[in-house]
Amino acid sequence: MKFAHIEHDYDDDHDESDISDDYIPRDDALGYVLEVEREALEAVFKSEAATEWLEEGKRLLDLLNIVSRHDKEQLREAIRKEVTGSPVSFSDEITEAQRFSVASEIAKLLETTNSPYANHCTPSDDLKWVERLIVLTRAFREVLFLIVETPEDLRLPRYSLVTALEKPLQKIQLALEQGGPGEIVFSPQTGDFCRRIKPDRTPLHSYLADWLSQYLTTHFRTLKLAACVECGTIFVRDRRDNVYCSKACQNRIAYKRKKIFGSGVLRETKINPEAPSNLLSGMWVHHVRLGLGRIEAVRFNDRRLWIKLDDKSSFSERIPDGTTAAEQLAKVKDRGKSKITQWEEVADPNSLEVKVRFIQLVRNFRSVELFSSRKAENNPTFYTVEDSATLADLL
Repeated sequence: MKFAHIEHDYDDDHDESDISDDYIPRDDALGYVLEVEREALEAVFKSEAATEWLEEGKRLLDLLNIVSRHDKEQLREAIRKEVTGSPVSFSDEITEAQRFSVASEIAKLLETTNSPYANHCTPSDDLKWVERLIVLTRAFREVLFLIVETPEDLRLPRYSLVTALEKPLQKIQLALEQGGPGEIVFSPQTGDFCRRIKPDRTPLHSYLADWLSQYLTTHFRTLKLAACVECGTIFVRDRRDNVYCSKACQNRIAYKRKKIFGSGVLRETKINPEAPSNLLSGMWVHHVRLGLGRIEAVRFNDRRLWIKLDDKSSFSERIPDGTTAAEQLAKVKDRGKSKITQWEEVADPNSLEVKVRFIQLVRNFRSVELFSSRKAENNPTFYTVEDSATLADLL
């Protein structure tokens, strides 16, 4: 249906004979658009609403990025310490120096924007409010990494995605619950009602969590936010495979990876998906989207003790989580009368779970996520460390 013209308003005394035959009544034109192009119209409205949400929250995005960029450098330093054999606890990851530097920059932003939080968030002795912002920012950054659009063969299975999202979403929810409900006020300028947050009742991290929840529940399918894998900046990506906020960050990552892989500090190690017994904590993995990460833990959720007795019979039983094969064997000996002549621990390779610390987040991978890509080049590559000190310098 082609609209050459759309009807305008005419005075009652207008001569209808002057109306051209190719004019379409306005109501008919509107009805056609609503019927045929409804999805396109809805997409436009959603896009405009998301753009407006982002524009109105520009200062909150600036605040989020202050925290995220500082945090990425702190996490980078933490993983460097781990490489050289210095375990890092959560309390060590967020140091007093980091708290103070984040607090100073945020306080300056709040002051220059005349935020009501300027008097509540200062670089004082108690910087617990900064730590809460860091925890919230890490959770949101992790959600972004998990929900980013990727080719089909790189997507997490739905059950794995639900499991992976559980902890970061709980942290965002906790931040929401720590805030007050706000108050309803009427604006004489616009004639609209709105909800106003009171800084003395709602801490800054709760206010930020409320804004982030609006994105996740309303705008995330329309407005594609991503966290830069190099510097931590949260930005609007124009392509689904864009994981860098700038060309500079992309080039910096490429340079670092070239130096790392060209220096010989990592040696590739083949892992057999059917028997991944040589996959150990302390090794490194290169993920096609998340980059280099250090394996912190390797476990099998289904381990069994296979036992052969002196009467030629045999049986097996599951080894509970947190129990070693030797401990389970001792329990079997305590309750059994027949002599054990042979035993072996057998793990189901499909129950493999690997905890990996990347600079931007910590992820738990199941076997299906590590080895089941239809394209071999999309499966992770594993490495052992040849020179820990040099690797730490190059990260």
